[in-house]
Amino acid sequence: MKKLSVVEIAVVIFAIVTLIIYLVPHFSLNNEGKISSQIKADNAVFTSKIIEEFSANKNLLPSIASKKVTEELNKIQKNPFNKGENLYILSKDELGYSNVEYDDNLKMIIVTTIDNNNSIIARTVINPPSFVTYYKDDNKEASN
Repeated sequence: MKKLSVVEIAVVIFAIVTLIIYLVPHFSLNNEGKISSQIKADNAVFTSKIIEEFSANKNLLPSIASKKVTEELNKIQKNPFNKGENLYILSKDELGYSNVEYDDNLKMIIVTTIDNNNSIIARTVINPPSFVTYYKDDNKEASN
């Protein structure tokens, strides 16, 4: 059998360390980060669906669009705060949900996600065809 040289052993150790450094952040993402990522994705889907509804029917009232999209998405999206519960509810300031409010006069929809500690995670204001989203964790806004 051939003996391994010091260089070969060093290369193998370097490869293993590099792999560990690459994989650790993926496995060490904390629960809050996972929930935040899920909320961002859920808000993006909700916003896209609302904009799609208004694109299909320019005279649609926000109350009708909100109810339709809320019912549709509650069937497929999971609530990260309250397992087994709907994610979206048509009310204001409920903890552990994405609260959907609408104003037919202003033609506006506001989606506010509040965690169980009464902290706002995300807020999206939709005034078709535009929207603005604010996220707690990175203090950045995404808008169109």
